[in-house]
Amino acid sequence: MSALLRLYPAAYRREFGDEIAYAYQEATSGAGVPARVREGADVAGHALRMRLGLGSAGRPGRLLGALAPFALVAVGASASGWMGMMRYAMFAGQIGAGFLVLVAGYLVMLFGVFLALAGRWSAGSWTVLAGVVAELVATTARMGIGGTGIQALFSTPMIILGPVLGLALVAVACPPDLRPTPRIRTRAGVAAVLAWTLVLAGAVLTVPLVYPFTQLRFVAPVAAGLLLAGRPAFARLRTAPAVLLAGLPFVYFGAAPGTLPPLLLAGLLVLLLAAAAAVSVRRRRNARDPLVGG
Repeated sequence: MSALLRLYPAAYRREFGDEIAYAYQEATSGAGVPARVREGADVAGHALRMRLGLGSAGRPGRLLGALAPFALVAVGASASGWMGMMRYAMFAGQIGAGFLVLVAGYLVMLFGVFLALAGRWSAGSWTVLAGVVAELVATTARMGIGGTGIQALFSTPMIILGPVLGLALVAVACPPDLRPTPRIRTRAGVAAVLAWTLVLAGAVLTVPLVYPFTQLRFVAPVAAGLLLAGRPAFARLRTAPAVLLAGLPFVYFGAAPGTLPPLLLAGLLVLLLAAAAAVSVRRRRNARDPLVGG
């Protein structure tokens, strides 16, 4: 526990260190390894937020809370899209150790996204981050991928993985009291969501699709993720910057690997800008007259 406490800023550790240590011991007393890992991850995440000034009382923390569910959905859609592209290499026989690591990384990311959205936020968001790190390692090493064409296609350039890493960190750094309220409260419900995720991953890797139906590999996880996030997630987007930051990753990944046509992407961007403008107008109107909109 002392190692975890050292992650906190010195002043915060002096003031609250004993309280944090006591809460950790109470939560893990008699618990198994999974519970200890989960609690340790929560403490590490809290320490990171304290060092970066991302508590729920400040604007940055509230912004993270608003963006976190959309960040995860975008990561899941990106992972699904890249898995769909990699099926071409699989059926072409271009399978090596590097290929398997890449596929496993995307599968872990997709699994973590829906685990978090199903109500297991801490475990799911850290699983997503682990998947992204695995992708970074595999991309850097480029193991077992032969041929310059295949290598260029499936080395997943940093221009894609950089934003994915940033979105994963948004989810991990989200303050606990601002995490989305779980819409699924039973283990059976969580198990059903994860089973659906495995079915989706299997379909993405094995079902042949021709354009424009290849877009379903991106659109399906977006629709499912937003459905799990629910209306409360949209209600938290109360400022124009929040709307733009929540929506722009979908436009970005919609181009690659989402294979959405440029005209559709342009339309989505126009709708996003219109939504941000509408939220801004409504916010200013409410600021002038607090009685407007309740």
